[in-house]
Amino acid sequence: MEFFVLFLIVTIAIISMSIYQKKKEHEEMIRYENGDMSEEERKEFEIKLKAREELKEKIRKSQTISKVMIVGGSSDSRKKVGSSIMRGAVGGTLLGPVGLVGGALSGKNKITNETTFLIEYEDGHRETKIVDNNSSEFEKLCKYLEM
Repeated sequence: MEFFVLFLIVTIAIISMSIYQKKKEHEEMIRYENGDMSEEERKEFEIKLKAREELKEKIRKSQTISKVMIVGGSSDSRKKVGSSIMRGAVGGTLLGPVGLVGGALSGKNKITNETTFLIEYEDGHRETKIVDNNSSEFEKLCKYLEM
C-alpha cells in the first residue's frame, strides 16, 4: 500500500513538473514572438530552439529506415506438444497402446517461416531483426528492400 502511495505521489510530481515546463516554454515562445525579450534573452532562446530542432532531427534519423537487406531465413516444422498429448490420450482411450502411439504421432505440425533482416537507419546505426513472414512487420520491411 505504501509503495502504491509513493508511486502515485512521484507520478503526480512528474506530471506536474512536465506541465509547468510546457507552460514555461509556451510563455517564453509568446515573449519571443512578441519581441518582449532583451537581446541576450532572445539569443539564449534561439540557441535553445536550435538545440531542440537538432535533437528532433537526430531522433527522426535514428528511427527512419534508409535501407534493408535480407541476411537469412529459416523454416521450422515442429509438432505441437499439447496437440500430440491430447490426441495420444484420446487414441489410447479408444484403441489402447496402438491408439496412444498413433494419436501422439498425428499431432498437428506448427510451421514457422522467418526472415532475418539487416536494417540501416539514416543516422548510420544498424540492427538485425528476425521477423515472421506472415507479419505486418515483414511487409513493412520488404518495402525498403533494394532491387
